[in-house]
Amino acid sequence: MLAVDVRQSLRNGQTVAEGAARWWRFSTQTIGKHGDFLLAFVDGGVCVGAFRIVGSEPDLTAGGKYAFDLAPASRFQWALGRRLPLPPGRNPARILTGRHLREFLDAAPYGTSATDND
Repeated sequence: MLAVDVRQSLRNGQTVAEGAARWWRFSTQTIGKHGDFLLAFVDGGVCVGAFRIVGSEPDLTAGGKYAFDLAPASRFQWALGRRLPLPPGRNPARILTGRHLREFLDAAPYGTSATDND
């Protein structure tokens, strides 16, 4: 699962979805392995958007940045307004794996299906 900091996009007047879809620096391997869902966050790691990645477009001339075609991810709407268990660091583009991903998935309210496709 990918996570991106959309603070600057919101300051520039973009919507959460626009900010989350813009060019983000991830490797091709990261997109292939973790690029099913994308969470958008702001100050303090608070989730403001949850999306399913429908498609991605690389721009190899821009240092391996990707733009995403996103759709709302209903299975993760419960996370909106909650603090995400982000890995440490200041990078605005993050990857939720291992302990951080498990902590996020374990926080889902009872009755939320972890197997929904969206």
